[in-house]
Amino acid sequence: MAKADCRQLSHVIAMKPNHVSIVVVAYNITRELPRTLLSLALPYQQGVTTDDYEIIVVDNGSSPAVRESLVAEYGPNFHLLRIDDASPSPVAAVNRGIQEARGDKIGVMIDGARIVTPGLVHFARIGLDMAPTAVVAAPGWYLGSDIQANAPANGYTKAIEDSLLQSIQWPEDGYRLFEIGTMDESSVDPWFSPIHEANVLFMSREVWQAIDGMDERFSCPGGGLVNLDTLERAMKLSQAQLILTLGEATFHQLHGGVSTNASVEQQRKNWIVWKAERDALRGAGEFTFHTPSAFVGSLPSSLLPHVARATIANPFRVAPATAAGFRAQLKPPEERVPANQTAATLVELAKGQFQSGHYQTAADILRMASTHAPAELAASRLLSSAGILARHNPVRNAAYFTGIGDAYFAIGDNERAEVQYRKALDLNPDTVGAHVGLASTRMSRPFYYDWLERLYSELEPAVVVEIGVCDGVSLSKIKPPTLAIGIDPNPRATVALSAETHIFPETSDAFFDRGGADALLAGRPVGVGFIDGLHTFDQALRDFANLEHYCGPGSVLLVHDTVPLDDTTQKVPPTTQFHTGDVWKMVPALKALRPDLDVFTIATPWTGLTVVSGFGKRRYDPSWIVQAGERFANMEFAEIEANLGEALCLVANEWEPVFARLRTNLVGKGSRQPQSEQLAVAKSEAKEATMGGFLHQYFLNNSGKEIYKWLHYFDVYERHFERFRNRRPVVVEVGVYKGGSLEMWRAYFGEGARIVGIDIDPACKAYESEGVEVFVGSQDDPQLLDRIVEKYGPIDIVIDDGSHMMDHVIATFEHLYHHVQPNGVYFVEDTHTSYWDDYGGGLRKPGSFMEFAKGKLDEINAHHARGALPANAFTHATDSICVYDSIVVFEKRPQGKRQSLMTGQG
Repeated sequence: MAKADCRQLSHVIAMKPNHVSIVVVAYNITRELPRTLLSLALPYQQGVTTDDYEIIVVDNGSSPAVRESLVAEYGPNFHLLRIDDASPSPVAAVNRGIQEARGDKIGVMIDGARIVTPGLVHFARIGLDMAPTAVVAAPGWYLGSDIQANAPANGYTKAIEDSLLQSIQWPEDGYRLFEIGTMDESSVDPWFSPIHEANVLFMSREVWQAIDGMDERFSCPGGGLVNLDTLERAMKLSQAQLILTLGEATFHQLHGGVSTNASVEQQRKNWIVWKAERDALRGAGEFTFHTPSAFVGSLPSSLLPHVARATIANPFRVAPATAAGFRAQLKPPEERVPANQTAATLVELAKGQFQSGHYQTAADILRMASTHAPAELAASRLLSSAGILARHNPVRNAAYFTGIGDAYFAIGDNERAEVQYRKALDLNPDTVGAHVGLASTRMSRPFYYDWLERLYSELEPAVVVEIGVCDGVSLSKIKPPTLAIGIDPNPRATVALSAETHIFPETSDAFFDRGGADALLAGRPVGVGFIDGLHTFDQALRDFANLEHYCGPGSVLLVHDTVPLDDTTQKVPPTTQFHTGDVWKMVPALKALRPDLDVFTIATPWTGLTVVSGFGKRRYDPSWIVQAGERFANMEFAEIEANLGEALCLVANEWEPVFARLRTNLVGKGSRQPQSEQLAVAKSEAKEATMGGFLHQYFLNNSGKEIYKWLHYFDVYERHFERFRNRRPVVVEVGVYKGGSLEMWRAYFGEGARIVGIDIDPACKAYESEGVEVFVGSQDDPQLLDRIVEKYGPIDIVIDDGSHMMDHVIATFEHLYHHVQPNGVYFVEDTHTSYWDDYGGGLRKPGSFMEFAKGKLDEINAHHARGALPANAFTHATDSICVYDSIVVFEKRPQGKRQSLMTGQG
């Protein structure tokens, strides 16, 4: 303890009345100390003069030592003390500073790496005059949007912190620090909640002497819990009153400190050691939280959003607004969407979690986002708010793990997503979101609704019969002039239906028993039947038999939910809300008993879609249904679980192979089914197929602006771009040349397509027209590329036909690829320049685009590298790399788990 020394020196040093002495302890904070001192100096500090206060900097053994000239440059009221034989604890340095203080009011800042706000000294003086035994404290904050135990692990650095300060033009307005900071652990919502610590404490000289300064028996590096102990001992004095500064605070800079910058795990270990030291001195027990008696100061506008949030939601208790009867809803703060697409995806998910009150989930998703775009999330008020509201009550239940799983899934990291979903199910086996998530990780899109829409569009059935209407979403995929019939004992259609639709609120058994379809069909066959009703094998069998009665040679029957997630979710009766039932038994039954039919199951999320065609080869005979029930009703899921691909006839979730198979089965199957004819190649398409596609014909017949292309490119274009026609894609072409290709793309992709050109030649702006915009600049300029993304959003197709310089092509790819939408295409042409030295290339030359692309081949196969190459975002997002003469095409598609299948007879 420093009792004797404090009292002895108080008689030696001449004391100045109404004068504040502030002791600042420094230890190896070369970068941070100048900012701290500047924030304590004039003219930054307001409402005081150099005669009103002094700053005593105590160098606690820094190496190199703090220079006296550095301290002196901040004013005549700045002084330096040096302790050469310093201990790891700063406590002795604090007491030494107190001994040297000349003011009757003394403030202590035990951590000198903190920037303060402009009214700190002024309002501390006023606060100390508000009560004889006043203890004035300023809340502690961190620079950045997250506590500094978490932030560095998520990408926050000193350089980013420097940029944050530049972004608010600090030190012009010191109160703008609240725009780029978050409250530290001891100062959460201090306007409505008690505190147990503050980095800066102001007390009169008499009060410091009454508590004998700081207790030097706190010997841990950084002082351990001495700060909490000091406040607690001061507040035990008779008539002690805590006065909190209303709009003043200290902001901690990142510097690798023992306490504030330790990781969360290290902080836990530190706390055990520090608490043991404190308990040995004071006896076991918890620290007391102290409620301010009064506030001093004003409320700057930059602090208002934080105060407003705290009135609505508080991590400790019912917030004041709620307690007063107001029912204000806390909404996510509005802030700029990150340019990084992965981070933007995660931020959007986090907003939903925040809106739902799942603050821990939102905070941790935002921390994930920060790892992808740390600079963009460094001042996120959304992260700050979520992080604050999640403190002291971290909820990690099934909903939390489901939310984190959804975040990993959204960015294509299915392996980590699966781990989170299984954690959720370990806590609650009936977590619907976790079941949905797991089902989504094993099968990638397109979704089964997309299949229904595409099948109805391609087949153009005269009649669709749907068993199991539910909310009507699947019925809404049917378009005029198709007639739609829906059957469900409890239909709840809540979406708009565009086709002529007849919904019958009864069971399918009752509907068919009374011949309910006869009048509507009027002799026409069912074009498509969709079975998605009661999820049991026996009911699905009856529904299939009833529908087949109305099928013709060109009919197709679809059975949903034929690929169960696991044994639990397929049990009958159901034990979980996510439930497929044992409908899957339809597939082995059809394989065994109906060899006349073509049966396959599309691996579409969440639980597969079985497609059955080839009807009309034999006379309708439902007797096989009885055999199916006898042979397969008691079949166990365990019998097929290890080989779902073969047992359920799984095929890849891809359009063309499925439609090719259907064409084979349906074309020419009778005049009663018009959809069989519509599956044939249209005359115009046949002409394109024999004489070159649209783009080839356009090029050969072009009489507009000049186009310069290799002839074999056009087949490659058509192969990869066809699916985007007439779907309003965003197409970015690097290299405008004379504008001819921009016109070609607009004609090819159709009405609503947005064509964006990039060229370094300003004259290319003349080639703009409706739906076509040209950006002038270099293709490797990230700011230019970001402007395009900011305006147009995710890109469907990138065509790089620009400078062909190796560094340009690679830089453009690395910046734009993650902005291409999940099912988009990145097309690099004229890659023969990779072999030309005047473009920076050369055969097998490192740094050429072809060598870069070869590296991407390894990345796409990273899962097979047995740990030698970790899977990354490119691995998870890329479906294929196609290499042609002078062309490399990257096809994106979120990757689920790869499955090896075995089909055919052994």
